[in-house]
Order: sequence, then C-alpha cells, then structure tokens
Amino acid sequence: MHIVYFCTTPTAELLVQLETSILLCKKGAPDSQIHLYTDDGSVGQHWPIIQHILTPEQLTQWQGLKGFFWRIKMQVIADLCTLYPNDPILYLDADTLALDLPGLQAQLSTPMMHLNEGALGSLNTKTERRTLRELDQKTFQGITTTAKSLMFNAGVIALPPGHREAIEHAIALCDRYLETSAPVRLLEQLAFSLALNKDQLLQEAQPFIAHYWSTKDWWVPYLKLWLDQQGPTFEERLQAIHTLNLKAHPYWAKRSNTARRLRKLLGR
Repeated sequence: MHIVYFCTTPTAELLVQLETSILLCKKGAPDSQIHLYTDDGSVGQHWPIIQHILTPEQLTQWQGLKGFFWRIKMQVIADLCTLYPNDPILYLDADTLALDLPGLQAQLSTPMMHLNEGALGSLNTKTERRTLRELDQKTFQGITTTAKSLMFNAGVIALPPGHREAIEHAIALCDRYLETSAPVRLLEQLAFSLALNKDQLLQEAQPFIAHYWSTKDWWVPYLKLWLDQQGPTFEERLQAIHTLNLKAHPYWAKRSNTARRLRKLLGR
C-alpha cells in the first residue's frame, strides 16, 4: 500500500500533526511506502518517506483554471494512482491517527472515505445549504446532485488498485462544480463523495483511521508535548510510538461558533 500526504507552506502545528500521523502509519503498516507531496524540501528530510517536490508552476497548474487550492489534493491522488496503478492508495490529511491499518487493508475491496456525514439535504450549515441550492438536480459528468446525495468526509481516501479513472472523474466533476455559483469550500469533498460512490459501494474508514479535525486545538498540544518528550530522531520516536495515548482526547466534538473563531484567531 502507498500512503500519501499533501503539505504546502507548513506551520509548526501542521508539522506536529504530520510527523505523528506518519509515525503511526510506519508502526501500523511498516511495509507500506509513505509519500509526501510538498513545496518545501526540508519537510520530512530525515523521515523514511518519498518526497515529491511541487514547483510553483505545478501548484498553479494543479489548481486548475479557477485557482482552487484543494484541487491540488485531487491531483496528488491522481498522480500517485498513475505511478502505482496496481497498488492500493491511502490518502491522509495530517490531522489523522492510524488506529488499524491492517484492518483497513483487509476491508479495502471498494473505495473508502473517512465518514458518511449524511445526505446533502440533511446538513445544516449555510455553506451546505447554499451548495445544495446551487447544485440541486443539476447533472455534470453523468452525476446528478440531489438532496439525497451523500457527503463523505475527505480527510481519508482509500482506494483499491486501479482507481485512477474514478479520481479523474472526481476532478472533472469538481471542475464543473467550480463553473457554478456554489460556494467552493466543499466542492472537492462533494466531488470525491459522488464520484467514488457512483455504484453505492463507498465505505467508511472511520473504524480504522481517526480524524480529529474538530478537536485539533486539544490534540496538537498533547501531540507536541509527546514528541518533545521523546528522542529527537524519527527512529527514536518510532520506537516509542506505542506509548502515545490514542484516547487522550475525543476525535470529534460539536464546537460553538465562538470556539471556532477563537481557534482561527489563535492559528489553530
């Protein structure tokens, strides 16, 4: 299996999350190859990973005609599918913790995304409601978006071998969405969800991978403290990774708008 991350202009907080996530992957799937697509060659220089350096020109090209940042993530996955067409691919956001990679590999007969968040019509944020309003009953790339379309969280995307075409389909679908007046924030996630679930076979990766995006401000200080208490090298930290408490904090919590604004103000 090939495990891939995407990281540009990394902050200190992001590097804490990234290193911890990679350590857990090396523990859980030691024979897997780990790839990092980045515009900063110093990131992961001393980690046992394969770096893919993204040039400014490539970053611009991969954002597409509309300059959509998260389209780069889609192209990263497509690129790895092209490089390794006969192998399973696992994309992870940095704010993930691998709980059971052997279990994930054993169940990877059809694509997975992290979590089924529900039908688009049942989601309650302003962005989700506007997205449905703009896209409802519209057909692009052979896929009709409706209130019943299921939205999956895209912090984890796991693919059996041979899914490059499905990823290219998701990119083409996202490009058509970007031509509409729909808010852009969820369009990459929605395109992945609908393209990978075209045959209603998309699975949840939640039992195997934790994604703590909503409790990052709880997890990052804990993870930083743990890293600081270990030896300075990746190998020393890998030897100690079994001591990391993967239940130190909840992976998800409903947070108030005030808490979200405060996290943003603090850079979290």
